[in-house]
Amino acid sequence: MIHAKNKIMTLGICLSLTGSAAIGAENITDADDADTIIVTAARIPTKKMATPADTTVITSRQIEDVHYSSLSEALQHVTGVTIVNSTPGALDLFRINGDDRVVVLVDGRRMNSDMGVGSGRANVNLEVLPPISAIDHIEIVRGNGSALYGSDAVGGVINIITKKRIENQSAFEVNTGSWGTQQYNLTNAGSHDKMSWFIDTGYGKQNYMKYHGVNGTMKQNNTDFRDNTLTLRVNQKINHASSLDAAYDHKSFDGNVPGAVSYPSPLALQRLTNNVAFTYHFKENTDTPAYVRYYNNYTTTYEATRFSSRTQVIDAQNTWKITDDQTLTGGLEWRKSNSSNADSGYSNKVLINQAAYLEDIIAISSKMTVTPGIRLDNNSQFGFHKTPKVAMNYQADNNTNFFASWGRVFSAPQTDDLYYNVYYSDYGYGMYGNENLKPETGYSESIGMNHRFDAKTNISVSLFKSKIYNAIRWFDDPVTYDWYVYNLNSEKKSGIDITLQKQINKAWNYDVGYSYINTKTDTGIGQGFMTDIKNAQPNGYHVGVYYAQNAWKANLQMTAGTGRNTTVYSNNSYVLWNGGVSYDASKNTTVYFKMNNITNKRYETYTGYAVGDYPMPGRYYQLGVKYVL
Repeated sequence: MIHAKNKIMTLGICLSLTGSAAIGAENITDADDADTIIVTAARIPTKKMATPADTTVITSRQIEDVHYSSLSEALQHVTGVTIVNSTPGALDLFRINGDDRVVVLVDGRRMNSDMGVGSGRANVNLEVLPPISAIDHIEIVRGNGSALYGSDAVGGVINIITKKRIENQSAFEVNTGSWGTQQYNLTNAGSHDKMSWFIDTGYGKQNYMKYHGVNGTMKQNNTDFRDNTLTLRVNQKINHASSLDAAYDHKSFDGNVPGAVSYPSPLALQRLTNNVAFTYHFKENTDTPAYVRYYNNYTTTYEATRFSSRTQVIDAQNTWKITDDQTLTGGLEWRKSNSSNADSGYSNKVLINQAAYLEDIIAISSKMTVTPGIRLDNNSQFGFHKTPKVAMNYQADNNTNFFASWGRVFSAPQTDDLYYNVYYSDYGYGMYGNENLKPETGYSESIGMNHRFDAKTNISVSLFKSKIYNAIRWFDDPVTYDWYVYNLNSEKKSGIDITLQKQINKAWNYDVGYSYINTKTDTGIGQGFMTDIKNAQPNGYHVGVYYAQNAWKANLQMTAGTGRNTTVYSNNSYVLWNGGVSYDASKNTTVYFKMNNITNKRYETYTGYAVGDYPMPGRYYQLGVKYVL
């Protein structure tokens, strides 16, 4: 593991060579304003009102003002997103509209692992992604994105856009809080001639975690960790129409997995992530930019056994303006993944996927567009398949649009699903994959609308439905406690997302969100469709109140869930309050204080053998300062 002092010393040398100035939050358009530009939904820049999808943007100003500590904390307040944690800070998972089949991108690069991350169908751990200090804004697209992004984009797509600055800027941030937590972060951005760069490095630690359990506030041992991060972005301008980007993301984690409260089985956890990418951009001086890219994602983990995943990707995309009423976007992708978990039954399992996609945005009239699309995949394990999709958008006026989409789904089994085979003699149970698994297939559809009542008030509403055949699920045997994986007959999801945003005046604004998610599964053994009792948030509620006036900023956020099954969760409902305040003590210094889970609520979002096995963190305090060098 790379020690924080070495990183800070190295970056200090860089700063002395490059010069420094202030890093401030870029005040981009408010989250769901009609003029907000969305890149992820169509893979090209599109105004929100012209996008046939349910979208949310967490802006750079929101990240800066609320002082989010992590990606999971930022996403927790998005309607339709549920954070599903078994080990907070080490394994942070999430679902969109109840589905963990979600594609996660960093600057458009796919971060999903064909190995999986050991829980449900999730294949992305938020803790291996760039830290929140390196993130400019986050785009969330709810609904099927499989035609453009391939398998796993059933619930939606999240695109994390990292910071890329031109000015010479530097800042240092430090915070400390409950449970011996500390975080140090140093950033530098600048430019020289035709080259620009952004560097972010950090070190964090936690000594333990406390939670509210059956007997009040309790300390959970083996929740200590240390982590190091380094994010680097360099852009070299070649001419007015082209440039070359280089990106590097490093994360190391050294800590523990505490195990279940009722059956502690702590394991040492060490993880190393190194991702590199090179992108050639061309046609940058046009409305139809294009790129060619290579990237390599590598993560190795030691948790009782050592397992690793490496994914190499070459992809290219171009956009053509066929006529004033027709824009065609197409791309090619070659992806090779190599997964190993020798102590759990397999080594060097290689999957190669070759894909081509096309999406055609056709303006039927001045108000309506129709967007057909198709993706063709050739998978080395599961052969050829095609994923069509069609979407429509009707912009009634400058303040209102209606959209609808329908798309096919194809999701291949993960290597853990196929090949995992191990018996844990120390704990008396085993986990056994299934090489006869079939890919998941099906469809998903959504309809919705966005309406701006006036310049200060927006509302978004969407309804969604999906049906997946041969859905893949892991089940534990109640007698032997062994785990097995099967294809279900089918799985159905349906629900609604509603978000309202209101700016009261120059100082105050608020947002309100509600989501309803109904998941039912048919195991194929004659019971028919049954409600999923492990649904962590059948009804989700979000409220945020924000204040900004002169040097002061403050926020209070509420997240709640109701309709939970008490045979697997400790409560039918929970209400979580987070809040914070910050003060600009000078032009260069901001001091902030925040508190999460203010009421010290007992709740879980991940189920185990016994109710309350995987508690979420209790009340937490944090005090920090950010100083512009």
